[in-house]
Amino acid sequence: MEQIPQYKIIYTETAVLDIEEKADYIETQLGEAGLALSWYLHLKETILQNLTTFPLKYPLYDVEPWREQGIRLFPARNDVVLYHVEEGKHLVYIRGVCTKGRDLSAHLGKA
Repeated sequence: MEQIPQYKIIYTETAVLDIEEKADYIETQLGEAGLALSWYLHLKETILQNLTTFPLKYPLYDVEPWREQGIRLFPARNDVVLYHVEEGKHLVYIRGVCTKGRDLSAHLGKA
């Protein structure tokens, strides 16, 4: 039986900043340091559980030029993880993390 390929998760600088900004907002603006840590740990674990195998199962972002670039959307609670896959190298690049409802195209344009 053939083994299921495992993909390595790589966070872009933009994605790291997105995650840091949201965790900082939860901690400072809401005064919830424990919640910020819990959110961060849950997000990272959710990404690992869902994108290290079969990362192409989530839909492409159906807006150009992002669709053409292979940007995919993965929902994680109240957030959307924007990523693309390099199949031949078994790599998943996390491009950004946004709160649901935000303008994803504008956010990707900053990346």
